[in-house]
Amino acid sequence: MNLLYINKIIQIIFLSLISLNSLANNPIKICLAGRIVENLDSYGKSFRNAAQLAIDNSGFTKKIKIEYYFYDNSPLKPMYVHQKMINENCSAIIGFEYLSDLLLAIKEQKDTKVPIFTSYASKTIADKLPSNIFMLMPSYDYQALKMIDFLQKKFNKLEKVLLITEINREEMLKYKEVYSTELNNKNIKFNTFDFMENDPQILAKLSVFLKKNNYHYVFLLSGAIASAKIADAMNKNNTVFVGTENFGSSVSPSFYTRLKNKVIQSYFIRNIDYLRPTRGLSLFRSIYKDKVNEEPTVLAAYTYDAMNFLITAYKKTGFIDTSSIYKINYIGLSGAYFKKHKFHYSDEFVILSVHEDGYHYEN
Repeated sequence: MNLLYINKIIQIIFLSLISLNSLANNPIKICLAGRIVENLDSYGKSFRNAAQLAIDNSGFTKKIKIEYYFYDNSPLKPMYVHQKMINENCSAIIGFEYLSDLLLAIKEQKDTKVPIFTSYASKTIADKLPSNIFMLMPSYDYQALKMIDFLQKKFNKLEKVLLITEINREEMLKYKEVYSTELNNKNIKFNTFDFMENDPQILAKLSVFLKKNNYHYVFLLSGAIASAKIADAMNKNNTVFVGTENFGSSVSPSFYTRLKNKVIQSYFIRNIDYLRPTRGLSLFRSIYKDKVNEEPTVLAAYTYDAMNFLITAYKKTGFIDTSSIYKINYIGLSGAYFKKHKFHYSDEFVILSVHEDGYHYEN
């Protein structure tokens, strides 16, 4: 082995050590992405605050930093934002709360090294997702089953059922799929009415449709804005409206605040809510209020969960990627958890009802 060759080896080793040392001194970058903050300022604030609170509590303030990649409703924007985060070396992503946005990001990704945690997005049991996607909420199938079980126990017999679906939203199509399956499994007859979010003739078309039949149970598989408009148009003394987590929460009651007629029979299901807090959720709420001096939203709890999953992986392995996440054992506030190299989404749920003074917890 000649001297020149040895010198080259020494140079390569030296440069590698410098590179490794540089990486060790650079903070891990966690990227927050989504568009819910464009419509709800309180959610945007709680998104930021919860992520920072998790880092502050970890003692890793100099080793982990947060960057924000919020975006508007432009078509394909989630794809562009995802690529920008990858190009700018995000170690992990928290966000893409809309399923349609998440699916666009998944379609664009070239590998599964960067973990993506989402909150409001869910999936059906049959859906197969890449290994780097972690959804905290229960499956759509599970939520539909629990909601219909609740309604049957409360009202005994379900009849004159209508599913109204905002079909331009991927998550609402999923809800329509699982509710249709569950109703068919229980031999409950139902009809459907589909609409597009930006159709100015929604209420006129619905009025024509309703001339053929009267409905007692109306499933509003749509966002809070459209659901409130439809509920106001259809609300009668005996009408029962059934909703999803898109109705908001007790802290941010988005459906309730948009209703003109708040004398209504309505129920909806969601994963967690501060009206029925677990011990962990109560503790988080207290810590958050002390730190931020305001109430946390549900998004804050999900964000805190996701950030703590990532911090736990960093503590255990010294780095953050998809492989490191699967090495932890950790139970989140939402009920989602990692155990024995597997991820388990939550099976917790809460059913809330709508009253003149806001949302109530249903025992």
